[in-house]
Amino acid sequence: MVRNIVLTIYVVITTIAIAVLIISNHISETGVIEIGNSILVPVENNILKPKTIKGDLVISKKSKKQVKKNDIISYATLEQGNMAIRTNKIVAIAKDSKGKNIYSLKKEDGTIENIDDSCILGIYKMTIPFMGTILAYLLSQQGFYTVVLIPAVILTIIFLFDFVQNLKKESKNRLKL
Repeated sequence: MVRNIVLTIYVVITTIAIAVLIISNHISETGVIEIGNSILVPVENNILKPKTIKGDLVISKKSKKQVKKNDIISYATLEQGNMAIRTNKIVAIAKDSKGKNIYSLKKEDGTIENIDDSCILGIYKMTIPFMGTILAYLLSQQGFYTVVLIPAVILTIIFLFDFVQNLKKESKNRLKL
């Protein structure tokens, strides 16, 4: 019974570890998680509430199609000198002096952020509630240790202890014969 429980938990932990490794191998140099034609973006604010809230995971489809007003997009931006990947709704579109589209996005503090086509990574496809927080934690060193590595070591010790106990029982049964 203990062996079956330990084995089941071990399989779950191994599956999580493999998923984390696969996802971490799909993180681009800009920090974007790209799997196939999709981009995974943890939500960092509540600007699109109730559609998404902080901690959700947005899946956006990489697309070359022209975006329009009210489309929800994932985009790259600079925040305090660091690259950040965000998801927001386009509130207005204008043209600059060279005829390029400039997209206006309303930030959480009420200010407007302007981006161009080169910043757009994908168009919103769906939201997975709470998965952004879970994914961010699993991809961190602390998360990998607490969810995968330490439990795997503990389960291995339990499994080995159970295995040794069964060997002792078998050897006692053989000696009785």
